[in-house]
Amino acid sequence: MTVTSLPSRSDFDAVFSSPDAKTSTRDFLVLAKRSQDLCAHRVGFVTSKKKIRRAVDRNRFRRVFREYLRTKFIAPTSDIVVIARQVPHSLRSPQFKDELHHALTKLSKRLGAIDAG
Repeated sequence: MTVTSLPSRSDFDAVFSSPDAKTSTRDFLVLAKRSQDLCAHRVGFVTSKKKIRRAVDRNRFRRVFREYLRTKFIAPTSDIVVIARQVPHSLRSPQFKDELHHALTKLSKRLGAIDAG
């Protein structure tokens, strides 16, 4: 599925004000809101220099996250905001993808429960 960027601050604010589902790990928090856009997930990142110091790590965090959403995330189309809490220790290992899988599977189930309810 296609993954695009959240284009404006109002889109971020809509997700922050009333997320339909959320999940977190020690390293990041993910908020999601069901979207009317039927063709793509839209994702936005909040990765500050204070939390992830090196630009290389911030970019890798975003790239790995987007790639996971594009290839493996099965859920209703939604607007997703990812907030980095700290540099994942396993950012450069397959363990980070396992952590992503676990967190986003929970998020997908919560979004699906909203659909059923």
